[in-house]
Amino acid sequence: MANFEDDLDQDEEDGESRRKIDRKKILVFLLPALIVIGLVVSFYSVFNQKLNSQTQLSYSVVEKPATEENGPVQTLVLYDMPEINVQIRDAAGDAQSIKMRLNIELDNAENVRTVEALMPKIIDTVIAHTVELTPDEISGANGLYWLKEELLYRINLIVDPIVVSNLNFKTFEINKEN
Repeated sequence: MANFEDDLDQDEEDGESRRKIDRKKILVFLLPALIVIGLVVSFYSVFNQKLNSQTQLSYSVVEKPATEENGPVQTLVLYDMPEINVQIRDAAGDAQSIKMRLNIELDNAENVRTVEALMPKIIDTVIAHTVELTPDEISGANGLYWLKEELLYRINLIVDPIVVSNLNFKTFEINKEN
């Protein structure tokens, strides 16, 4: 009889060790799977352009009604560019910062994708041109008008064959650095 009871005790111990092994196997297989799923979801949410582009509307569409003077309905797309910060130096060598927000006028909403794709190049051109200026060159109405025309010309060179009909300053601030 003693032998029979030892067999029952041994069966219970084998069951417990199987449970421990099963739990270890579950952790070994389940944990990496959960980590992989978490990484996939993270990368999808970070790199999915549809999620990122839906949160930022950077243009608005304005339609002008048809008249005898204008002809058919005209569509005007106002695309808001990101804020641009540039540091410039005056003749004395003192640093000043320029903060500007621009929007450009397009004639078609389909052109927005092309402009967005070229935006790093457009921003680089705006910064490269503006950094070479002095505060005296862009102060006043004449200086701002000249800057606007020069930037419009350079942006049109970049986005060709698309035509940017106008460039508007939303904000333009020159601040002295301390």
